[in-house]
Amino acid sequence: MTSEYTTWDFTTEECQKFETWIERINHIHTGNADLRNKEIYLTVPEKDLSECTVGLFTTGGVHLKSDTPFDIDNEHGDPSYRAIDMSTNSTDLMITHTHYNHVEADKDVNCIFPIDRLRELKDQGIIGNIAPYSYNIMGFNPDPSDLINKTAPTLAKKYSEDGVDLLFMTCG
Repeated sequence: MTSEYTTWDFTTEECQKFETWIERINHIHTGNADLRNKEIYLTVPEKDLSECTVGLFTTGGVHLKSDTPFDIDNEHGDPSYRAIDMSTNSTDLMITHTHYNHVEADKDVNCIFPIDRLRELKDQGIIGNIAPYSYNIMGFNPDPSDLINKTAPTLAKKYSEDGVDLLFMTCG
């Protein structure tokens, strides 16, 4: 299957907002590596949504309460991931992340990790299926080298093996 990409160029305003954000991050955290894309690549799905298997991914630090929490004390972040069986009850999930306010998501994890909403979309026939697992990270990683070189390729392979057609991504 060949993918045709469409590019989305950043506006001047988007670039300025990002630069301001990077300056704040660099002021607070040492050891940042500024790795970014000049463009965003979009691929048009080849199937109707009702035929797609949808995966769920978050950088919001969501994991099973029974899992080892993400390492929030490491000043360089935590590039590891946690797998969540998508048949898990949403009340069995928690958030370990200190770089965003997740008070509301602690009350209802669907704010950041819409596991129950995906089930509703499947039940309504809007999406075809839900991937069997979600593989999630904690987004705080000042130097994303390990994420780019190790974690991302591993997760891309896992989602591909799970038959994911579309990946719904949320951030913390």
